[in-house]
Amino acid sequence: MLHRFMTELKEGIARNLSDIARSMDISPAMAARIADDLTRMGYLEEIGPDCIPKRKSCADCPTSSGCNEIERTWFLTKKGRAAVSDRDKLLIGD
Repeated sequence: MLHRFMTELKEGIARNLSDIARSMDISPAMAARIADDLTRMGYLEEIGPDCIPKRKSCADCPTSSGCNEIERTWFLTKKGRAAVSDRDKLLIGD
């Protein structure tokens, strides 16, 4: 389930929990627990409604064009992108 959650974000697009929960057919509460776990493990980064990510610059932020209107949103970190990519390679036999 953790990998599937990260796969929902692998296109480089920040997504909110409502969208991810609906896509995975799980409750928003379950999606929040998964997001929190993956964030603690370093696979996700959260952008809050006040748009204060831990990054130093907004230049590479996936929501830079509409950041004043976002709710709690997550995107894959470099570690998360690598984990999804590595798993995808294993599944297709690369």
